[in-house]
Amino acid sequence: MSDSLIKQGLGPLSGSQAGKTTWKVLIVDDEDLVRQTLSVYLEGLGNFQIFQASNALEGLAVIKKQGEMDGVFVDINMPGMDGIEFLGRIKEIDRTIVAAIITGQPSMNVIVSAMRAGASDFLTKPFKFEQFQVAVERMIRERTILKENEFLTEELKLKKALERINDKLERKVREQAVLFAISDTLSKIRNTSELYNSIVKLACALTGAAHSYFWVVNRDEKKLFLMGATGPYDAELEVIDMDRTDIACVRVAVEELPIFVEGGASDNGGSGAPRQVLVPFDIRNEIFGVLSVTGEANGKHVGEEAIFLLHLLAERASLTVENLLLYDSLIMNLYATLRALVRSLEAKDPYTKLHSQRVTRIAVSLAQFMGVGEEAVEILDFAGHLHDIGKIGIRDQVLMKPGRLTREEYEIIKAHPVIGEEIVGHLGLMTNAKEVIRHHHERWDGRGYPDGLVGAETPYLARILAIADTYDAMTSDRPYRKGHAPEKARAEILRNSGTQFDPAIVEAFDEFFERHPDKLKAPGVANES
Repeated sequence: MSDSLIKQGLGPLSGSQAGKTTWKVLIVDDEDLVRQTLSVYLEGLGNFQIFQASNALEGLAVIKKQGEMDGVFVDINMPGMDGIEFLGRIKEIDRTIVAAIITGQPSMNVIVSAMRAGASDFLTKPFKFEQFQVAVERMIRERTILKENEFLTEELKLKKALERINDKLERKVREQAVLFAISDTLSKIRNTSELYNSIVKLACALTGAAHSYFWVVNRDEKKLFLMGATGPYDAELEVIDMDRTDIACVRVAVEELPIFVEGGASDNGGSGAPRQVLVPFDIRNEIFGVLSVTGEANGKHVGEEAIFLLHLLAERASLTVENLLLYDSLIMNLYATLRALVRSLEAKDPYTKLHSQRVTRIAVSLAQFMGVGEEAVEILDFAGHLHDIGKIGIRDQVLMKPGRLTREEYEIIKAHPVIGEEIVGHLGLMTNAKEVIRHHHERWDGRGYPDGLVGAETPYLARILAIADTYDAMTSDRPYRKGHAPEKARAEILRNSGTQFDPAIVEAFDEFFERHPDKLKAPGVANES
């Protein structure tokens, strides 16, 4: 790591930190690069005499030789004596040495053990230079306090000072534990809908509240939209006008300050309601939403510490929200571009115009009729619009041929599911969707393409799409024939049950056809979606 890169993170020390002539700091780590990098960084800050040790025993020897040391940064995991045992040993030598733990695998057990051994701060690998400088400043401030306390003659004053430090450490431990819990939960989230629900659940878990609510601020419409909730609420709270300053969540959105509401009327309606805590949820210093907790759990009311905990949650979750929103925006733009490509491809041939939209509408309607889950329907909607995108790679002479295809030309056409899967796959879009695109021409009897899958080997959603695709193809006009009537197409699908199509899905399609013929309109009256 170059000196120029290190110096980009430098910042001046302030106040008492810069006042002392020299601060002695020992860095104990078995990784030479870590020791050298931190040493160079501290030298750039000024007023530091840096010592290095590659293991704990070497570090103890340095401290005994120097006679006095202001602070120590020590790695947890080292060969021989570990960092926690090392802390205990140096505290026996000089209890005023301020020690900070460096660890790549933080856990509550490690934090508690380190705190008991005398650690005052924690740095989790990898960390930024700004975080390291903050830790250095904390170390100097604490060292200054401890050294001043040495000159106090009254034991009570020393005890109180140490108690204040312990309180800070305990708060630090609680804060770290909360942040670890939040980070672990947020790291598993893949979409904004899941994220909002996770935020309100985390809010309840952290504060001990009975219920939590999360509103998103829409500045263009000047409204608040309820996006996550763990408890009951009035219907009017789903969408709230920003001019309703009589409602607590609106005041928080407008003033961008937390509010603590004592028992009485509240956003959740009714008199004698439990106390409520609301905090702003910012992204890049702009209000994005409002997070609220209310009610009691296990017989305890929500306390004032809830504001601190909710701020931690909002701070850590804001980056996840921002990243997911950006990802969703990119995906939607990319999806719209791919759909436009499919439309332009289909527009070349009047006989296939809007084919993908019709197939998607039929497939989604059939899937919903069959009780397929919301996530699966979303995948089917995505794959349906793009199931023929692979035809972009087929020559127009073959694709637009007015008559029947030769065997060689049909083999060329059969490549489009594989091409489509590659297009979607390389763009990093839905994994399940690309499987549907690849396999929508497989057959129940194994005579389909491209892989000749048999029966349930073909993805379930691809089997649904295959029926929708076939139905639209049969009811659409072609240069060499007129489209079949819906009843004839239905009969043909029934006839191929167990050979071309999954019998269970055919049975569902037949019932769907009987109950909802309006959702299987002829191509000429299909609505553009």
